[in-house]
Amino acid sequence: MLTFHAMTRGILFGLTLSLMIGPAFFSLIQTSITRGFRSGSRLAMGISLSDIAMVFIAWYGISALFETTQAQRILSIAGGAVLIGFGIYTALLKHKSAKEKNIEKAAYSDLTKYRFKYMVKGFVFNIANPSIWIYWLIPISVATSTYTKKIEQMIFLISILITCLASDILKCAIAHTLKRFMTDHVLTVINRIVGIILIVFGTYLIVTLFVSPPPIITNLQNK
Repeated sequence: MLTFHAMTRGILFGLTLSLMIGPAFFSLIQTSITRGFRSGSRLAMGISLSDIAMVFIAWYGISALFETTQAQRILSIAGGAVLIGFGIYTALLKHKSAKEKNIEKAAYSDLTKYRFKYMVKGFVFNIANPSIWIYWLIPISVATSTYTKKIEQMIFLISILITCLASDILKCAIAHTLKRFMTDHVLTVINRIVGIILIVFGTYLIVTLFVSPPPIITNLQNK
């Protein structure tokens, strides 16, 4: 009974978390619309892999290494730089027609690298966001305080991870269906808008360092 409770609660928790809008959400939608469902789903898998890595880190208490002010500032600067970098790249990205993309794909000598590019992007993109670290400390805290058995804690967390991945893939599918109604010009404009949003997110992470402590530091200090 408790196992079923842990699973259903994890699914509900995952659905709630999947509604949160951040840099990864905009990148996921943009990639699915401009690059297709497969590329978007690979990005989602990369994001999920980074989530698993962060759950593992938080589960074994390694996250304590990131609780110092200096470590959090370094993480915020690095994360902000990554977001700004992805933002600039995305903003300057011009959408290519299907014919141009086929020619470009044929030029790759190793298609495996091309296929895994979006998984690596999703992993780096998500794990470089400092707010994601505190994001995963919450369900870890809920799991350890609510369930006494390790198996129930694992079921709760795995349910969250699976739900988040399924939700991201669903977002990719919905976004991809919109592609048929868009021209190359509109898709290029979407790249510009998402790129600017990512730059704003990255700039915010860095600028807040000089105005107030990183948000994650404040949260940790208030525990």
